[in-house]
Amino acid sequence: MDNADKSSKQPSYSRGTRHGLKLLGSEIRRIRSKRKMTQNELASRVGCSRDSIIAIEAGKPTVAIGAAFEAASVLGIELFGGRDRVVREIERVQSELNLLPDRIRVKKPEFDDDF
Repeated sequence: MDNADKSSKQPSYSRGTRHGLKLLGSEIRRIRSKRKMTQNELASRVGCSRDSIIAIEAGKPTVAIGAAFEAASVLGIELFGGRDRVVREIERVQSELNLLPDRIRVKKPEFDDDF
């Protein structure tokens, strides 16, 4: 297989990822529809195209995560347990990251070639 074949291959997503995307997309569509908001109106508020909203609602894994999260935010869908929890979790994770090295280096194995 040459490099062109490798780069054009679509990644295989886990069942959990596919279900999560489907759930978020379905919830966005449900709330948008209940509010009688068109896909064009939501796209305008999110700052993306109608095609992106269609892809988000379909649970497509190729959409920009920022657009999907912004669509949820515009519609009032709380992600990760709500804003307060997100702020606490960011602080907790950041504190732990501060204790970890900035880079992970793989140690090269030392060979004993002294016969």
